[in-house]
Amino acid sequence: MIPPPPPPESRTIRAPRPAGAACWAVGMVAFLLAWLVPPGPATGQGLDFTGRPIRQIEIIGLEQIESRLVENQLRSQLGRPYDNVTAREDTVRLTNLGYFGSVTARAVPRDDGGVVLQFVVEELPLLTGIEIRGNRDIATAELRPLILLRPGDAVDPFLIDRARQALAAAYEAEGYFVTDISIDQEALDRDRRLVFLIREGPRIRLRRIDFEGNAVFDDRRLIKQIRSSTWKPIIGSQNVLNREELELDASRLRQYYQDRGYLEAEVDRRITVSNDQRDATVTFLISEGPQWTVNDVRVEGLNGQPLIFSAEQLKLNMALQPGDVFTGNKLRRSSQQILDLYGKLGYLDTRLVRRNATDSRTTGIDRLFNPENNTVDLLVTVDQGVPSRVGKVTVRGNGVTRTKVVLRELRGITPGRPFDRTQFARTERRLNETPLFSAATITLLGDAGDKYRDVLIEVGERNTGSINFGVTVSSDSGLLGAIDITQRNFDITDLPESLDDLISNRAFRGGGQRFNLALQPGSDNSRYAIGLSDPYFFDTDYFFDSSFAFSDTDRDRDFDEQRLTARLGLGKRFGDVWSASARLRGEDIRIADIDADGPLDVFAVEGDNTLTSVSAQLIRDTTDSNLFPTRGSRMTLGAERVGALGGDFDFTKLTASYDKFWTISEDFLERKSVLRLRLDGGYILEPGESPLFERFFAGGQSTFRGFENRGVGPRGIQADTLTLGDEAVGGDFLLLAGLQYDFPLVDNYLRGVVFTDQGTLNEEFSIDDWRVSVGFGIRIQVAFLSQAPFAIDYSIPLLTEETDEERAISFAIDIPFQ
Repeated sequence: MIPPPPPPESRTIRAPRPAGAACWAVGMVAFLLAWLVPPGPATGQGLDFTGRPIRQIEIIGLEQIESRLVENQLRSQLGRPYDNVTAREDTVRLTNLGYFGSVTARAVPRDDGGVVLQFVVEELPLLTGIEIRGNRDIATAELRPLILLRPGDAVDPFLIDRARQALAAAYEAEGYFVTDISIDQEALDRDRRLVFLIREGPRIRLRRIDFEGNAVFDDRRLIKQIRSSTWKPIIGSQNVLNREELELDASRLRQYYQDRGYLEAEVDRRITVSNDQRDATVTFLISEGPQWTVNDVRVEGLNGQPLIFSAEQLKLNMALQPGDVFTGNKLRRSSQQILDLYGKLGYLDTRLVRRNATDSRTTGIDRLFNPENNTVDLLVTVDQGVPSRVGKVTVRGNGVTRTKVVLRELRGITPGRPFDRTQFARTERRLNETPLFSAATITLLGDAGDKYRDVLIEVGERNTGSINFGVTVSSDSGLLGAIDITQRNFDITDLPESLDDLISNRAFRGGGQRFNLALQPGSDNSRYAIGLSDPYFFDTDYFFDSSFAFSDTDRDRDFDEQRLTARLGLGKRFGDVWSASARLRGEDIRIADIDADGPLDVFAVEGDNTLTSVSAQLIRDTTDSNLFPTRGSRMTLGAERVGALGGDFDFTKLTASYDKFWTISEDFLERKSVLRLRLDGGYILEPGESPLFERFFAGGQSTFRGFENRGVGPRGIQADTLTLGDEAVGGDFLLLAGLQYDFPLVDNYLRGVVFTDQGTLNEEFSIDDWRVSVGFGIRIQVAFLSQAPFAIDYSIPLLTEETDEERAISFAIDIPFQ
C-alpha cells in the first residue's frame, strides 16, 4: 500500500479575491455541465473507476499559487470512494478562484485497486503592481478605489477594461469628455505591471442650454424643470458637461410634458462642442405631440360586487373628471383618493384592478385611448375587500422611552376601533418629527380579510440628551454665549436608585418630558433659565410648562434692566388643531444705572418693581410642519391681566397673531417655494397704565426689518431737558403685517427671500404713522449647525417717521458647539 503524501507545510494563505466575470462565467458553465450532462465513467483503458478508493491527490501545474489554497477547495478526499461528479464539481470550484485559465481532472489507476486523482491546472499570470500615470486634476487617491484589482490578482482582461471604464466615467463626471485612458501593454506583458496611462485633455464647460421644438411651453418654463445649468464665473455656478445628468434632464422634461397631458412627448438632446473643446452647447430636442383629455369615467365593482359608495360618489372624489386634461399625476391622485375614501372606514385591502392589463394582479385605473380625437376613457374597477378593526398594538425599539409616549402619537390606530388608513403616514411623520424617535414604521399583521388586524410600531430612539456650547451673533442682541443642557426625554418620576444610576444617565429618562438648563452670558444681554414641561400631563390631553429665569439687559446702554421671572402654565389640546392654555407669571424687575438724559418713562420705574399676571391663550394650528411650514395656518389669541395677583401695576394686554403659508411651486428635488403672510397685533386697554418694560416694541430682524432694534414707535421725553429725545419708550398699540416669498437657490441648504414688512406702533389705538419696508435676504441651513443657523436681510424703508432709526442690514447667526 502506498502511503498518502505528507501534508504541505503550514503557512498563511491570503484569501482569494473575487474572480473576474469571465472566469465566473466559465465556472458557471462548467457547473451546469456537471449537473446537466450525465457523467460518464472515468476510465483508464476503458475501465470505470467510480467507487475505487482515492489513494493520492496531485495538483499539477502550480508555480505561483499556494497548494493549500487549491486543496482547500476540493471535496474529493483521500481514502474516500472516487466520484466522477464530485471531481467535476471540484474543477468548477478551482476555476471560480480566478487564477487558472483551464482546470482538468483525471483519475489514474493504481496496482492496489485505488486511483490517483490528478488536477491539471494552467495558471494565469499574476499582477505584480498597479499604477496610474498622467493624472493631474484628479488625485490618485480618488481614482485608485475605482480599480477593483490588487497586486497578486490574476490578469483579468474583463476587470482591467472595467477599471478603465470606471476611470473614464470619473473624468467625464468632472467635465473631461476627451480624456484618453489606455493600458501600457508592454509593462503588462513584460513585468505583469498594470499601468493606466491618462491624457486628461480640456475640461468642457456647459456654456449654453437651448430648446428646439417646444411650442406649448417656452424656454423659461422648461429651464426650471432641469438640473443642469450653464457655467458662470461665480462660486457655485462653475458647471461642466455631465452626460448622465443630461439624460436625467431629458427624462424630467418628458415627465413634465406627460404630467400635463402630452402623453406622446419625446425629448432627446444634442451636444455641440466648440472647436477648442472647452465649451459646449446642449440642445434639448422636443416633440410635444397632442394634448389628451378625459372623455368618460366609469366606476364598477369587481365581478359585479356591490359597493358601499355609489359610482357617482366615487367619481366626484376623483381628481380627474370628464373634460379635464389627462395627466399621470392626476391619475395617481384619483387612485389614491378612492383608496383613502375606503381607508377612512377601515378597508385596508381595497384595490383598483386593471382588467385590461396582461397581469390580473396589476392595480390601478384602466385607460382606453381614443387616438381619433386624443381622448381617454377611464374604467375604475374596485375590489373593496372587507373592513378591519385595530387589534393589539405592539411597540418595539423603545429601549428607554415608555410605550405610552409612543402610543400617544398614533392617529387612526385605536384598539377596538376601525382603522383609518389615511392616518398611517401622518403617524409616522408625527413620530419622526418628535425629538425622541427616528425611522418610525408601521406594519400591519395578519391576513387580508381578518376582522381584527394587529399592528407593529417600530421606532429608533434618538439621542435626546445634549450639552451644547455655542455663540449667537445678532444685529438685535449683540454677542451671546450659550451653554445649554437639554433632556428631551425627561421623566421626573424616574428617580435614581443609586448614585451610579444618576452618573450613568439611567435615571430621569423615558417620560417624554423636556428639561432645559440655559446659561447665556452676553455682551449686551445675559440670561439664565431652568425649565420643565410635559406635553401630556398625567398621560392626558393637558400640557404643563414651568420656568424660572434671570436676565440682565443693557437697553441701548441707557439703563440696565434685570428680571427675575417665574412662570407656570397649564393647557389642553382639543384634537390636533385647537389648544388652549392659562399661565401665571410673577416677576421682579429692577431698573438701574439710568443715564441722566434718559426718558422720564424710565425714571418712573427706577428701582424694584413687582409684577404678577394671569393670562389665557387660544391656538389654532393647521401647518404641516413646526420646522419649515409649507401650507396651513397658525392663529394665536391671547389675553393677560397684569395685577390679578397683586403687584405694582394693573392693566390688561391683548395680543393676536396669524401666519398663513402657501406652497407656490415645487421643483424636481421636492424643494418648495413658499409664500407667507404674517399679522401681529397687540393692545393695552388702559392707556398710560403700563410700565415701559411691558409695552410693545418694534424694529429689528425678528419684528420689522429696515429699522434698528426698537427703532420704530414713540420716543421718550428726556429727563434733563424735558424735550423729545431719541430713546424708544414703546407703545400701547401694535399692528404689524408682513409678506415673504421663500424660494430655493442651491440644493437644500441655501434659500432666498424677498419680503415687505409694514405696520405701526402708537401710544393709542390708531393706524397713523404707517411704515413700509421692502427687501431681500438669504437663509442658510447646514446640518451640523442649528436648524436655522444663519439669516441675513437687506431692507429699504419706503415709509418712515422722523424719529425712526433705520438699518439696512439685519442678521442672526447661531453657531453651536457640541
